[in-house]
Amino acid sequence: MSTTIKITRTIAAPPEIIFEMLTTAGGLREWFCREAHTDARKGGRFRVGWWSGYEARGTYTAFAPPRRLAFTWMGHGEPGETTIAATLKPMAEATKVTLVHSGFGTGKKWAGQAEGAAREWNRVLDNLKSVVETGVDPRAARQPRIGLEFDTMKDNSGVLLTRVVPETPAEMAGLQKDDVLTSFNGQRIRTEEELMGVFRMCHAGQRVPVAFLREGKRRRTTVKLGARPVPDIPNDPATLIEHVLPIHARAIAGLRECVRGLSEEQAERTPAPGEWSIKQVLGHLCASERGFQVWVSDIILGREAGWIEARLPEQMAAVFVTAPTVSAILDHLERDFAESRGLVAALTPEHLAYKLRYRPSRKCFSITSSIPRSIPSNSSRRYMS
Repeated sequence: MSTTIKITRTIAAPPEIIFEMLTTAGGLREWFCREAHTDARKGGRFRVGWWSGYEARGTYTAFAPPRRLAFTWMGHGEPGETTIAATLKPMAEATKVTLVHSGFGTGKKWAGQAEGAAREWNRVLDNLKSVVETGVDPRAARQPRIGLEFDTMKDNSGVLLTRVVPETPAEMAGLQKDDVLTSFNGQRIRTEEELMGVFRMCHAGQRVPVAFLREGKRRRTTVKLGARPVPDIPNDPATLIEHVLPIHARAIAGLRECVRGLSEEQAERTPAPGEWSIKQVLGHLCASERGFQVWVSDIILGREAGWIEARLPEQMAAVFVTAPTVSAILDHLERDFAESRGLVAALTPEHLAYKLRYRPSRKCFSITSSIPRSIPSNSSRRYMS
């Protein structure tokens, strides 16, 4: 006899929004998984995956937007295929979401499968409710903070720390620039990708054992991972712009003061091979602001949005075509800031109704619309904040 679990949530949003979150790749990543690929139709297939390496696949067996959805589920390492059905019932200014997961077998190989699925569905449906109603993904609150910039050793023997950010968990644990990490939270670390994968499975407040080499000698320490603050960001675009405008003004004024008296020759000089010149740093800021505008536009349209890092020399060179001098680049950046404010000001009530889209864009607008304390100077290096 198989086991069936049934879970319900009432979410303050219309069924159309929730159905989109359940069926689109971008929507699923907002609350459910790390990566998703969907062919959203009856008979279409999907695949979802997480940082842990767990992934699941299935086929849509019912697809009736925005009221009903059903699909098969086969997770990696699970004893057999199960079935999931979701119904969306409109209510007064809300939707009742009912999820039924059935087909769990009996016997030793199925032991704990239904209970584990129930725990996970309760957790992720809480995520869905939060994301849809507030635009806040609870997973972000659990993300840890450490403060490292790093690169893979050429022989893939570990991860070289190229910078330890002051006043962060990494510095407080005694880690230093040029240390080579070889183990993180009990996992062997050979490359930056391995480090990022293990790090993302940790949580704020966790004590993580770290093994590393310093001047050829093996050492160990324990890092207590910090928490990421969840910023209080205005919901109203006009209020948000009022908040950001002085940040923009201070950033531009600060940059102009930094380059006062600097010759163009000095601005183009690189500190060391592979490092950026001051002119390249400023070009990066311009390209990044344009990248932000493209990113926000994709979010508004519900497209698959990917952040544009603006680290390519070609992107900086494109800025220099119309802004060949340091002064012109700063004028360019000031105009870019103004355009970003204009983009946010133009958001309509329809855009604002999609809190899951509006919050990421306003968060990025509020936080990144200020000049960072430092900018990684080599595009091959990775950073864990």
